[in-house]
Amino acid sequence: MNANLEGPQDLASSERINGVQNDSSDRTGRVHLTRGFGQFFTGYFLPSVFLLLFLIVGVSTASAQNRAYVTNIAAGTVSVIDTATNTEIAVIPVGSQPIAVAILPNGTRAYVANQNSASVSVINTATNMVIATIPVGEGPSGVAVSPNGLRVYVTNQGDDNVSVINTLTNTVIGTIPVGVAPFGVKFNTAGTRAYVTNRLSGSVSVIDTASLTVVATIQVGSIPWAVVLNTAGTRAYVANGGDNTVSVIDTTTNTVIATISVMNDPIAIAISPDGTRVYVANQESHSVSVIDTTTNTVINTVIVGAFPSGIAVGPGGTFIYVTNQGSGTVSVIDSANLAVVANIPTTGACPFGIAVIDTTTGGGTTAADVTITGRVARADGRGIGRVYVTLSGGGLAEPLYALTNPFGYYRFDGVESGETYVLSVTAKRYRFADPQRVLNLDDSIANVDFIAQP
Repeated sequence: MNANLEGPQDLASSERINGVQNDSSDRTGRVHLTRGFGQFFTGYFLPSVFLLLFLIVGVSTASAQNRAYVTNIAAGTVSVIDTATNTEIAVIPVGSQPIAVAILPNGTRAYVANQNSASVSVINTATNMVIATIPVGEGPSGVAVSPNGLRVYVTNQGDDNVSVINTLTNTVIGTIPVGVAPFGVKFNTAGTRAYVTNRLSGSVSVIDTASLTVVATIQVGSIPWAVVLNTAGTRAYVANGGDNTVSVIDTTTNTVIATISVMNDPIAIAISPDGTRVYVANQESHSVSVIDTTTNTVINTVIVGAFPSGIAVGPGGTFIYVTNQGSGTVSVIDSANLAVVANIPTTGACPFGIAVIDTTTGGGTTAADVTITGRVARADGRGIGRVYVTLSGGGLAEPLYALTNPFGYYRFDGVESGETYVLSVTAKRYRFADPQRVLNLDDSIANVDFIAQP
């Protein structure tokens, strides 16, 4: 048995489902862009420059294994793309001016930063519906999920900080001050560090995820937009839009060890699973630079659509997906020959952020079903019957409930392993010192008992 039980947590016993936030009100921000058309949609609190009519495509209930989620920044929607057929299969209304998206390692939830709503929309990828809306700071612009799926970090440009979200409760549990106008954010594979680009400070803040404090500040190029790390966590790559470069950071020493020239206005960055290539979306050059990480040189430039703004690598690194604001498309690049093999239209205007479901990297669910058993009892050892025990979290669309028998025993069968769940108990006549448990479930687990206070 490999299940890991953590101590008492401030957790909700079930997932609260909220309506879709529709905040279209204008706000006044202090962070503004100074560059041309190619970036006017990436400023803090984006202007309403035109009216849009868009079609709401029917919600998909199919398997979410082959999916990409794309934020349509001018439409307030997220497009769902079937990467097996390269077609848009759903459009989901979210908050105002969604700019970034990240997905849980198991692929069950997508988190969308809504820049003008000061919120994060949580999408259930099985139903493609918004199940929660989380208030964060002003001008949320970047979003990243921790490798264990328990935390989401959101950069707030207007507040110069990062919101820390507990994914089990969908609540903000901490706020971390960083540099000026934070934009991009990424975790290392171990989940011990998070790296934040500060656009107007020209720096990267390194956050210790245990203490929720900045432990280093690294000066990089001008207007750093995005950051990515290799799997080993030894290198971080930063796209600097102000001077058309990529900074290479040695994460052991927190120093820049190389600076690579790319095309005009690099704004987004991704890395191959084996770490041998870095892909950089250059907005004003309508292209993607391909960097060989062994030599830190550009080995190819791929022309894509107009004003590319987001980039993601698919499972196995076979395909690279690039959002094109000006073309209203997603370009698909074959990594073998570095050629565009498809251009996928999106219903919403100005596709910007993109995330691809990838459950092959160790964070995904397994096919095994396991069992959870235990007992609810009084301090004197007598079982408490007819008490509800609730199982929530993981990939469950809705919480599961078990009623204890007259001797206080309960049982959950057919629970998917490889997930993190919350197990909780409530009883009108009894109080429990430890009414909730967090289970990192790798195998069947027994004797998860709840003891009522005397």
